[in-house]
Amino acid sequence: MGDHDASATRGGPVRIVGMRIAPPYPPGAAPRPGAMLTIEAQLDLGPHRAESQWWMEQLRSRIEVGPFSSAGGPGSWTGLVTVHVNAPADGLEAAARRLAAAVDEANAAYPDQYATWRRERDAQVADERRRQQQRRAEQQAVLDRVMDEYRSD
Repeated sequence: MGDHDASATRGGPVRIVGMRIAPPYPPGAAPRPGAMLTIEAQLDLGPHRAESQWWMEQLRSRIEVGPFSSAGGPGSWTGLVTVHVNAPADGLEAAARRLAAAVDEANAAYPDQYATWRRERDAQVADERRRQQQRRAEQQAVLDRVMDEYRSD
């Protein structure tokens, strides 16, 4: 991935398209007093899968969130992602408002921060690929040496 022009990659800001309380576990169980609830918020991250990591990092830096899951499942990209946020039953509204504010803050930060983050992230990924290739080359050299010794016996 090369440099990305932030203005060219966003069709619009991330939107929360829905929130619901995750089904209790085990199914049919009533929440205990003081129990934590899990808000499942469906976010529309837009068509650019390459940006999803930035948005996830932005939300995690602003609010305590649980796992993210893609609506399309592994290997596909619909732009819809579900994020999980735990909240006490008596703090449900406050937690939902914090999530909405975190999305708004990330949207506001996007124009100024994404392009720099993308360049840094691409450089990190390229460095890691080079390290992996070097490790594989070193490992293959060991195997080649063993084979050379084996053939000479």
